[in-house]
Amino acid sequence: MASRAASPMRSKAVGCRRQAAARAETPSPPAHSLQPAAYSLFLVLAAVLATGCEDPSLKFNEAGLESYRAGDYTRARAGFEESIQTNPDVGEYYFNRGMAEQALGNFRPAIFNYDMATKLNPGIVQAYQNAATCYLQLNEPQKALVELQKGTQASPYNGQAFINLGKFYLSQNDIYNAKLAMAKAVAADPDNSAAHREYGQLLIQTGDKEKGIEHLRHSLEIEPLQPVVSAEVSKLAPSGDQLPPPKPQTESRP
Repeated sequence: MASRAASPMRSKAVGCRRQAAARAETPSPPAHSLQPAAYSLFLVLAAVLATGCEDPSLKFNEAGLESYRAGDYTRARAGFEESIQTNPDVGEYYFNRGMAEQALGNFRPAIFNYDMATKLNPGIVQAYQNAATCYLQLNEPQKALVELQKGTQASPYNGQAFINLGKFYLSQNDIYNAKLAMAKAVAADPDNSAAHREYGQLLIQTGDKEKGIEHLRHSLEIEPLQPVVSAEVSKLAPSGDQLPPPKPQTESRP
């Protein structure tokens, strides 16, 4: 039986989809993002502008994001489903649908979507964290641990992945592994203020005040405007070794 030749319009659409997905998967998303992956809209849009393609999945994803922000998670899920049906090669769309499912309390479907997201883009660290949260809701802590460990393996230089793992160990009262994970967060991402803050606070809680203050100070050097951390250091630091007030942040002028 002779194969049917693809129409030029369909061939172009498939080519656009592949080019957009390939470009969308390249950058790592922000690890701290707790909202649906709005950055996926930018990434796919950049691909569209670069390739001259028109990807209708953009409008569905944008509609889903708007509904999610409005608290209408059922409608948000429908928008993300349209995005996936139109362009199934973008991991951020599955992450978004996972967020909607999780918000609706559908933890198994949420886990499925987070798994699909990380298969397409292993750099979505928040997907591992969210999947772990779902497993904890299902009272399956060992599976939660596996997800967090997968996150550190997929992004070995992402401090937030190790912070997530450390917080899990803390929730299980495993102080030894919590400290080890937080230390790895600092080693993997030494310019991450949160890594130094979390490690420093844990060190102080476990009796190593001097080293803990050192990491809190380092966190403040990276991100000066942390009033709670500044107050903690000022309270714990030896007399005469208090922190100066943070420098005011001024806008640079051209």
